[in-house]
Amino acid sequence: MRILSQLSLSSARRKGLTLIEILVVSVIFAILATSLFVVFKAGLDSWSRAKSHLNIYENARVILDMITRDLRGAYILPSSGNISGAPSVDITFKGFDSSSPSGWRTNNIGDELYFVAASNPSINNPNAIFDLCKVGYWLNGKGTANVSDDELERIYVPQTSAPGNFTFGAGDSTSSSRLSQYVTQLNFRYYDPTTSAWSNTWDSGIGGAQAGRLPRSVEVTITVREPYPINPNNPKIQQFVTNIYIPGSQR
Repeated sequence: MRILSQLSLSSARRKGLTLIEILVVSVIFAILATSLFVVFKAGLDSWSRAKSHLNIYENARVILDMITRDLRGAYILPSSGNISGAPSVDITFKGFDSSSPSGWRTNNIGDELYFVAASNPSINNPNAIFDLCKVGYWLNGKGTANVSDDELERIYVPQTSAPGNFTFGAGDSTSSSRLSQYVTQLNFRYYDPTTSAWSNTWDSGIGGAQAGRLPRSVEVTITVREPYPINPNNPKIQQFVTNIYIPGSQR
């Protein structure tokens, strides 16, 4: 009986885990948890990078689609006085290099482009009385050295009363709205079929270097920054370049 009693006590003592066993289990659990965390973090970082790239490309696509649509409807008329109800001023196409800005836009930090386009303005404004409207693009630096607040802006002015006003100037800033954030560069170049050369500026107005003419095509360069960088101190940027043919240049 005494022997059985001792065996029972020994068996009771063995029911719990020893300290060493607990430590071993804890180490194994820590290794498994760390491994799972590393795998999960790698997957999350990969997803974040893919999303960041997608945001950059989607932003660029929207911008270039808008500029392309507007430029393909570009229209000029050296003298619009022969159009009933239109003012006797040039309907022009003007491109300014960042080194020689128009002076019309406060805080501009890139190239500027202003032209008249047939863009069916009645869709956005039912009071529009002409198919032509004023369009412009410029880069607003907000007066700061921080590129994170730069915005690409679009000027859009439908004509709602006769005679229309197709002259560009500082007053058009009231019709300027943000097209996109996270754009840090805006550059235009213009192909002149007369000289078979590219130019950084264009002036189709009376007395301009390209008086009465549209460029055959416009090269648009934009640089887009990721909106929500994984590393805020080193955000990813991507440059996009496209050439846009202008059908009206053949007239």
